[in-house]
Amino acid sequence: MTAFVAFAEVVYILNKHSIKGNKLSMSVVRLILTAIFTILVYTACINTKNELMAEIFYALYFSSIDWILMLFIYYARQYTNVWDEKSAAPLLIAFVAVADNISLYTNSIWHHAFRVYKQTVDSGGWFYNFEANDYYAVHLTFSYIMVAIIIAIFVRKVFTTSGFHRKRYTSVLIMFFVLILLNVAYLFANVMVDVSITFYGIGTLFIGYYTLMYNPKTLVEYMLATITERMECALIAFDEADNCVYSNQFADRMFGVKTGKKIFDERFKKWKDGRDTNSIANNTWSAVYNMGGDEYRFDVHFNKLYDKHGYYSGCYFSFYDVTGDYLAYEEEKYRSTHDPLTDALNRESFYVECKKMLEENPYTDYVMVCSNIKGFKLINDMFGLEAADRVLIRIADSIRSKMQKGSVYARLEADRFAVFMPKERYTEELFMEGMNEVSSLLNNSQYKMTILVGVYEIYDRNVSIASMCDGAFLAIDSIKNSFKNTIAYYGDMLRFEYMNEQKILGEFETALGDGQFAIFLQPVISMDGQCNLCEALVRWVHPERGIIAPATFIPLLENTGYIYKLDAFVWEQAAKRLAFWNSRGFKGLSISVNISVKDFYYIDIYETLVNLVRKYDIEPSRLKLEITESVFMNEKERQIGIINRLREYGFFIEIDDFGSGYSSLNMLKELPANILKMDMAFLSFDKKETRGQKIVNTIVALAKTLDMQVIVEGVETEDQVEFIKETGADYMQGYYFDRPLTIKQFEEKYLK
Repeated sequence: MTAFVAFAEVVYILNKHSIKGNKLSMSVVRLILTAIFTILVYTACINTKNELMAEIFYALYFSSIDWILMLFIYYARQYTNVWDEKSAAPLLIAFVAVADNISLYTNSIWHHAFRVYKQTVDSGGWFYNFEANDYYAVHLTFSYIMVAIIIAIFVRKVFTTSGFHRKRYTSVLIMFFVLILLNVAYLFANVMVDVSITFYGIGTLFIGYYTLMYNPKTLVEYMLATITERMECALIAFDEADNCVYSNQFADRMFGVKTGKKIFDERFKKWKDGRDTNSIANNTWSAVYNMGGDEYRFDVHFNKLYDKHGYYSGCYFSFYDVTGDYLAYEEEKYRSTHDPLTDALNRESFYVECKKMLEENPYTDYVMVCSNIKGFKLINDMFGLEAADRVLIRIADSIRSKMQKGSVYARLEADRFAVFMPKERYTEELFMEGMNEVSSLLNNSQYKMTILVGVYEIYDRNVSIASMCDGAFLAIDSIKNSFKNTIAYYGDMLRFEYMNEQKILGEFETALGDGQFAIFLQPVISMDGQCNLCEALVRWVHPERGIIAPATFIPLLENTGYIYKLDAFVWEQAAKRLAFWNSRGFKGLSISVNISVKDFYYIDIYETLVNLVRKYDIEPSRLKLEITESVFMNEKERQIGIINRLREYGFFIEIDDFGSGYSSLNMLKELPANILKMDMAFLSFDKKETRGQKIVNTIVALAKTLDMQVIVEGVETEDQVEFIKETGADYMQGYYFDRPLTIKQFEEKYLK
């Protein structure tokens, strides 16, 4: 019966526990299987009627006792972790056990350990019992040494483990003591049968249960309580009757609970608002709570609990502190919408806020006030970047100090600030006081800082916020050259100019694609009256407004960067016309085209021009390139490098408007151009005409010394013509000969 109980437990362990790779489970199974074997062998001992077989079975019984004890030691070592697995002692014990087993198995030859004899019982029956000889004392000593080791291991564990786990080790130890006492009674109290065998099945139940299945309830409760107390969240639990049954310390601190749970019952009742708890769905939300005078943000989770049959048994709330994450998110959000230097709104978020205010306040009139510093680049150059940053921060602080609810401000870029505010709050004094205060920061004998302010009154709420800012800065542009005015308003005249500019920009792309732009040619006349060169000038032939003067759209395209598209169009038209002239046999006529400073940044000038002369199979020298000194205001070395490459390829380089700037002589030194174009502005032909004529003569002589041809442009009178012929110049250009002509007019007059 005990063997059957032990075997059933082995089957249960194998079914419920994975023993592969689990040393403790394996040791339990081996111990139980050995116990089963021992029970069966002892049963055979007392049931056999053959003396030799009785001796053999008793030898097996005694040797199996060795292996039970040795496996118990292995099990105790795995179960208690008292004995280091690297110790050689278990190996030594196994070696002694093998030697003892060999001695026992040879007992039938020498009978040095025991003899068997017939033992009669009261009922008249008999069985073979055993009688100890000298060696049996050695076997018994070895067995009880192992018993002592096992007891020592468990006693030590009982006194060194926590109270939660002491019960499991104590129970196994008591079970082991009972088995040993019963075995001692069998050996020394003249008991006929080893009754300890009958308790082996019970012993295996103890070992299997307390080793693999027993978890102290108090330990589980303690661990759960400790875990919940140490969790970084507040927990509050209610039973099915809505009574608070648990709250951890975090929850008590959070809600200021010192004694009792009544406050939780009251808050829960208020939260339910008359609803049945079981009818409320599990939910999650965010809430703000005050703790110690500070506000904290929590993610709150409400969850219901059900038993295994599906009946509602209670609920709980968990409060997770997400203040840090929330603040980090808000900081990231703030950084994405604000200027990092001044803490003002950035451009994108400012536009959004302004649009929102217009939509939410349809009956409030607003103004857009923008500002920038006159010559801000000088501050960087003269005082350094740190001083410039301090000025920008001071401007933002000044604006912030004067802002009221319902107004927003931003740093759009660099030194450009914008304020969007109700019209009724705007006064010049409000801004000028702060701007004058900031302006005094860097004023000294060498520099006086001036802050310009532009005001755009919002009359059309559908206009984009960007256009409103543009209007305010357009007002600033109208006074940027003034030394008296520092504030300007976007009025009807500016509005008309602005709308006209926007219309021009809006129509430009379409006009270019529709062929509304045409090149006009102005002849350049040699001293013998021949025309071997002309300058290509662009005109906008509008289908409704007629010819639009270049002065109306060229500067605007220059400022916006669109000029490169128009220049590329003119270059191709000129190259195409030269190819046409080639086909007609007019191979001695050249065309000059203008190159803008913006062309160097928006397109690859070298590749574009080289591809054009290759495409139309014309000589590069016939497509002459006019540049002005403005090309060299920035990145001079880069621009000179590009122009030199063009010249080396075969293009002729003309310096246009020589004398109109301040660094023209420096250009002659750094740029080996082919042609010098001199403006007749030198020749006023007034009382100082002699001085002007000397300057012209000197420049022409200088150009000749540098192997440059000279074109004098702006020639309008016969007296100027007579004078220029005496200077040694090569060509003349101006209204005296012809205004810019259409291609058809030019070809009819000059291609003969």
